[in-house]
Amino acid sequence: MFLTIEQIHDKYDGEWVYLINLRENDSDVVIGGEVAAHSESRDRVIMEMLKHPEHGIYIFYAGKMPEGVSVLL
Repeated sequence: MFLTIEQIHDKYDGEWVYLINLRENDSDVVIGGEVAAHSESRDRVIMEMLKHPEHGIYIFYAGKMPEGVSVLL
C-alpha cells in the first residue's frame, strides 16, 4: 500500500523504514512508497533489505534522531 513520507513519519515514528516502489516528484525527491520493513532496529531493516536485492535501497529514520546516534551516508 502506498504511503506518503508524511504518513510514514506519523505511523512509524521512532523506527527505521525500508521503502520499495518509490514515487518521486518532478524534482526527483521521494514522496512515498510501500513500506517493505520497519523496526526500531536499523540492523533488522537492513537484513530484510538484503533479502530483496531486486529492489532499490531507500532506508530512513522516521522521527527525530535520538541523542547520541550518528548517521553516515
